[in-house]
Amino acid sequence: MLYLASQFVWFLAAAFALGFVMGWIGRDGSRLRLGGAAVGWFAALWAAGAGLTWLQFLNGTAAVWVESALLFTAVYVAGCILGALLAPAPSASTAHDTGAAATLPPVPGEAEIPGRRPAGLVAAKQAGPDDLKLIKGIGRQNEDRLQALGIWHFEQIAAWTPENVEWIGSYLAFPGRIEREDWVGQAKTLAAGGETDFAKRARAGLVETSRDEDEPARA
Repeated sequence: MLYLASQFVWFLAAAFALGFVMGWIGRDGSRLRLGGAAVGWFAALWAAGAGLTWLQFLNGTAAVWVESALLFTAVYVAGCILGALLAPAPSASTAHDTGAAATLPPVPGEAEIPGRRPAGLVAAKQAGPDDLKLIKGIGRQNEDRLQALGIWHFEQIAAWTPENVEWIGSYLAFPGRIEREDWVGQAKTLAAGGETDFAKRARAGLVETSRDEDEPARA
């Protein structure tokens, strides 16, 4: 492969540069994604090709083509990884479009509220906010107050810690109610695509507090 590298040095440099650009613009938020089944299959195929050539199961023109493909692929992937590592995390200016987590302004008396305020999003994700009123205990008013805190999605509530539950319960002025009504458990079910009995009734328009103000009651 050293011989091939010396022959295609400028093409390899171009492949590395292309990989760097793709890694830079394709980074997933603040994380570098190197796992997953696709990566595993790619690594296995690359290793199989390398084994065929290095053990001389392939010779002649076929071996040259395979080795060239392996070399270019390795250089491209190296560029992707380096680009992703060096890419900056999303800035606050893009938070509205991506739903990225951000430091939201404090609420009055926030420091005196027991527990810990959960992380919020400056805006709902691009698919739009979840209907939090499908959770028993969250009506129109509480949904508005949660959204003001940056809570837009079931998955956010599902991730609340006991400290977060304590803070939200105190902020909404009904400590203990979130635990009794199991908001977190309901949110986990809904976030996973499941359904609760209350959510079914709410979707059917049978729960007055879960209907939008302009939505008529159903028989």
